[in-house]
Amino acid sequence: MPRIAEIDRAILAHLRKNGRMSYVELARDIGASERTIRTHVRKMEEEGVIRGYTIREGGVGLTALVRIKVLPGAEIGSFASEVTGWDGIEIIYEVSGEADLVALIHVDDTMALRALLDKMWMAAPNEIGSTTTELVLEQY
Repeated sequence: MPRIAEIDRAILAHLRKNGRMSYVELARDIGASERTIRTHVRKMEEEGVIRGYTIREGGVGLTALVRIKVLPGAEIGSFASEVTGWDGIEIIYEVSGEADLVALIHVDDTMALRALLDKMWMAAPNEIGSTTTELVLEQY
């Protein structure tokens, strides 16, 4: 597994939000030269951390799906709106089936995942009935 530098984490975080950012924009936002950004992106592509034109990370961080069942009477949209902007939460879907919501989460490790889940439970103890967490093993 490749070792990831802080600048690589910053690049990945920006590209996760906007995979079409130019090297110039990345350099400006991160505070590095365009050449440095190009070098780091190329290295991550060669190591398989970035695998394609959309950002699909391998060997870095942790991606999880969290299925959330809300309690009867809880406002699903209010809860989803509240947590959507939190760091680590990529997107939240309202779904049919056993769960009411599915959150796509990307964090550094299991400790960060646990902290995010704890934060979620603390923010809405009277709205969340249960959560089920599934770790993503591979993305195709």
